[in-house]
Amino acid sequence: MTRIDDWDGFGQRLTGSGTTLFDDVPVAAEDVEPIDLAAPSSLAAVFQLVHLATLAGIGRAAVADTVAYVAGRTRNLHNPAHPAPGTDPQVQEVVGRIGGASIVADAAVAAAATVLEELFRAQPAGQSLLDRADVAVFGAQGVVARLVLDLTTELFEVGGSSAVTDRFRLDRHWRNARTLASHNPVIYRDRIVGQFLLHGTSPSSAYAKLREDVGEES
Repeated sequence: MTRIDDWDGFGQRLTGSGTTLFDDVPVAAEDVEPIDLAAPSSLAAVFQLVHLATLAGIGRAAVADTVAYVAGRTRNLHNPAHPAPGTDPQVQEVVGRIGGASIVADAAVAAAATVLEELFRAQPAGQSLLDRADVAVFGAQGVVARLVLDLTTELFEVGGSSAVTDRFRLDRHWRNARTLASHNPVIYRDRIVGQFLLHGTSPSSAYAKLREDVGEES
């Protein structure tokens, strides 16, 4: 097995993404788990929940780095009335706002995870519960992605030009969040949630069509 470090995205550089080559790699029969692609599944919700948890973690890290950045500064050229940025009410407001956004992102992920936990405890689960899990995760996806992308942009309001210097690398939080959020564009998740709320369309129907297309191609 050969791992090639050829991922050229501007974010998530440490995820190990890239090309993997398999050449005569043995796979034991007991390590193969067949999946019925035509059957309703919670796999999409589980995968997206992992992405959501990662986004929420990026939000936490961004807030922590912002707090450390503000605490380490002793000059405040933008507001001479408050020599230390940490005592500037406007800086405090920005920190409070991005901190609140991170808390809400965490809560949204936890709420979606609660529905998935209910799904797994109810096995075998019916279609209605599968739909609830998809809607809970996909609905949270749009909220969490926007919260984290916004807060990783707004954090730069706490400093001047020094906030964009490479030594702080505060931009990596936005780059990581933007790259991760782009793996599964939010606009499609929003549409799935909207179709379900308006017409009761099962989110799994979109995946069923995809599975049909994949089956026809194969």
